[in-house]
Amino acid sequence: MTERYQGAQDDRTGPRPLLRLCLMAGLASAAAGTAARAQPAEAPVLPTAEQTLALLPDPERYRLVILDEGLSPDAVQIIGTRIIDTLGEDHFFGAVAAHLPKDSRQLAIRLRAKLHSIEAAERAALDDCEAERTEGASACRLIGQILPEEWTDDTPDLSHDVMYALSQSAGRLDGPIVVARSRDTASWAIWGGEDTRQSALDECNAAVRAAGAVPDCDIVVEDAP
Repeated sequence: MTERYQGAQDDRTGPRPLLRLCLMAGLASAAAGTAARAQPAEAPVLPTAEQTLALLPDPERYRLVILDEGLSPDAVQIIGTRIIDTLGEDHFFGAVAAHLPKDSRQLAIRLRAKLHSIEAAERAALDDCEAERTEGASACRLIGQILPEEWTDDTPDLSHDVMYALSQSAGRLDGPIVVARSRDTASWAIWGGEDTRQSALDECNAAVRAAGAVPDCDIVVEDAP
């Protein structure tokens, strides 16, 4: 039986890609003067749902890091409080960018949250900041990060939405589990069952298109059939 997890995929708030395809160059003999020929590498082995679940931090707990270079202690306190009040339940991965408008003494702050990697969140926050910045304003810079409370190099590049959905649904979905997520938006999809890889990709990419972006979803978790 094929099942899908119906979860929030809204991108109002949206890595490094987990899938990388490379070409292995075959070295030719210099003496023979032959050219190197590219050989396709094997596709990367994706983590299973069980392996991913073992690496998940608590999806409901996050930490806010203020990058306070050049900010006064009072400014750090005010900005931190403002960000926490704005976040609500939409948090990691997130980033905060800011600039100082011309003839202003107050920073203009842009926040993006619930993306699938800190890199994607930082790109999105800086893009929003640049779109708002007018002539004569200071350059945009990152001033904050929203991360899982416990974050290591092994933490999967998944938003808190996906982590929570996977932890809640893994025991209920029949058959192999497949997770797709967007590299640059908050969109995602979880499916369970045989031959659901394309269904997960299609649903994820449809959510990306609905958000007005170019489809960019990858499969990042896949159980063996």
